[in-house]
Amino acid sequence: MARAIWNVEGEIQNELDPSEIVVWTGQPSAWATFIFRRPDFIVGVILLIFSCELLLRVANAPAIDKPDGIMGIILLGAFPLVGVAFVASVVFDMIATRRTAYAATDRRLLIVRNLIRRRATTIAPTAINVLEIREKWDYSGTLTFRREEEGDSVKKFAFVGIPNVREVARHVKELRMSANEQAS
Repeated sequence: MARAIWNVEGEIQNELDPSEIVVWTGQPSAWATFIFRRPDFIVGVILLIFSCELLLRVANAPAIDKPDGIMGIILLGAFPLVGVAFVASVVFDMIATRRTAYAATDRRLLIVRNLIRRRATTIAPTAINVLEIREKWDYSGTLTFRREEEGDSVKKFAFVGIPNVREVARHVKELRMSANEQAS
C-alpha cells in the first residue's frame, strides 16, 4: 500500500492555533542534512574501518592469540554495530527530509516530521537566546537556534538546508523581539 503524498501546508495547518498566522514555511534538503550530520557519518565510517581491520586481524590470528570473553564480543560485535548505527542514522535523516517541514508563525517556530510516526516540535521565541546563520553562495543555508542554560546544558534546534536563510533569520529575530516586548 503506497503512502499518500505528504502535504506540507496541511501538516503545518494541523499544528496551528485558530488565530495563528504562518509567516514562512520550508523543507530541508537531503544534501544539507548530510553536510549538517557529517561528523556523525565520519565517526561511523572510522568505526567501521577500525572494526573491520580488527576483525581481519582476529580472523587471521592463531587461535591462541584470539581474544576471549567480553573483549572478544566487543571486538567482534560492538564496534561494527556502533559504526553502522552512526551511518544509518545519517542516512535515515536524509530520507526523512522528504517528510519534514519547517514553519515560522507569528507566535513560534515549528518542526514537523512524519516518517514512521508524526512528531511536531514547537520552539517558543523566549526559548531562543542564540541564533547562528550558516549561509552558502546561493543564499541557502542552515539556521540554528539554541537555548543556553545554566552550566553546560544547551538545547539546539535547526532549520537545515533552507532557501534564503537570511530572510528566515529576519523572521525569527522579529519573533524574538516581539516576544521580548510582550514579556516586558
